[in-house]
Amino acid sequence: MTLAPVWRTRLYAAGGALLALWIGFAVAQEELFWPLLCLAAVSGLLLIRIQPLPIGTVLLGGALLGYVVGNRGFAQLYAAPSLPLLPAELVLLVGGTVLLVQSAFRQQLPFRRDALNFILLAWILICGARVFFDLRTYGFNAARDFATVYYAAFFFLAQSAAQDAASRRFLAGCLLLGCGILPVTNFLSQQFPMFFLTGLVLRGTPLIYYKGDLVGAFLAIGAVLFFLRFESRRQPWALVISLLLALGTVATNNRASLVGLALAAVVLTLSGRWRFAALLAGGGMFAAVVIACFAFFTNLPWEQTPLNGLYEQVVSIADPLGQRTYQGENTLSKGDNNVFRTVWWRAVIDETVEDNPWFGLGFGHDLADRFLQEYLPEAGDDFSTRSPHNILLTLFGRTGLAGGLPFVLAMLLVGWRTLRCAWSTSSDSAEIGLWCSACIILVSACFGVVLEGPMGAVVFWSLLGMANASFLERQTESAPDRASAGAADLQPAEPAGEIAASS
Repeated sequence: MTLAPVWRTRLYAAGGALLALWIGFAVAQEELFWPLLCLAAVSGLLLIRIQPLPIGTVLLGGALLGYVVGNRGFAQLYAAPSLPLLPAELVLLVGGTVLLVQSAFRQQLPFRRDALNFILLAWILICGARVFFDLRTYGFNAARDFATVYYAAFFFLAQSAAQDAASRRFLAGCLLLGCGILPVTNFLSQQFPMFFLTGLVLRGTPLIYYKGDLVGAFLAIGAVLFFLRFESRRQPWALVISLLLALGTVATNNRASLVGLALAAVVLTLSGRWRFAALLAGGGMFAAVVIACFAFFTNLPWEQTPLNGLYEQVVSIADPLGQRTYQGENTLSKGDNNVFRTVWWRAVIDETVEDNPWFGLGFGHDLADRFLQEYLPEAGDDFSTRSPHNILLTLFGRTGLAGGLPFVLAMLLVGWRTLRCAWSTSSDSAEIGLWCSACIILVSACFGVVLEGPMGAVVFWSLLGMANASFLERQTESAPDRASAGAADLQPAEPAGEIAASS
């Protein structure tokens, strides 16, 4: 039995009127949680109706754009005062729920039957078992440190979204747009810092607030993506933007970003796209000549030129113990930074090996305690950083070999698939751009606090999910070709006499 349309409309109207009265009463009592939740649900339904992309894809694209452009400022925004969900957690909640519901209706798993998927799932389960015991000991600190692991859920959200071609283009467009806007907003934030800290704010939180190592990594990613756009569409403006973003990467004074950019250039060269390395070399030589001529005609000492700063940046990469002396204005502390990392890394390794090498010290444990006693005893409570500027050692310290080895295995597989994509003749520029971009962030994560926070982790895991979706799609498309080729090889050869007769 079905209701007549008129009665269905009356029931909907009555339900809406009751809901409106309840929301009005709640707002009058200043209880905003459920009204805001209803508003978010209605907004989501309207968004689904007026645009063709899935709501999870739209939210994920907005998060990518927000974290690249807004960075640390965007990461600290709450959905609402009475709804204490940060952007990453909000996207995970909504997008994850949608993915699980869709998977249930389609009677399929929310992940792919693939080695990288299985390794990451095993890693998440192992770390989840570890944090279950740590929550009773460390409480909120354990949950906060476990974010390093649960941000990996963005891999599965992005992988699922990227199976649709329109969603994949939308996510790539959001990333490209963010990288294109970033140098402008970064420059303005340096020139007018007070405006960004006190003027461009929402409920007291800056909308844009940058973390230096992430800016360098995102600029390097933009340089790669815009170059590949130039190669695929032959748009000269994309080549100009790529070169400017590469120069911006150098100007950030972040060495990990330089290493990541160089690694991407090597991978693109292996794929036959040697023009990117030529662009970097040519642009660098041109800038060097201009700077040298300027220094010569203005009698500017060599030590005060950007060329000396770049030289000392490169040299300091091979100076882990900080034994050299650096004279540049921006490189004066590079030796101390190297010692800072080396001492902290050794302290984490020693403490973990002594106490619990198999399962680690736990989420919530202060990995800086022993390091501060040795390196900076006077810091006391003023030192707030909890991660030793290396994602591998962060995981080893918190989860030991049980949680560290699966992550290392997953990243080795990422490196292997990046090389396979470079060597493959069937891969396109979009896929190799995603793999290279993920590798740039991974390199930065080995020398900074990158994957421990949402600013770098959300972008990294999303890039990795999109790249893996493209990889699996290419493997699926090439499987029938290999099967048909194998079937042709199994066909019996035609006798020579019949061939001669037919000719």
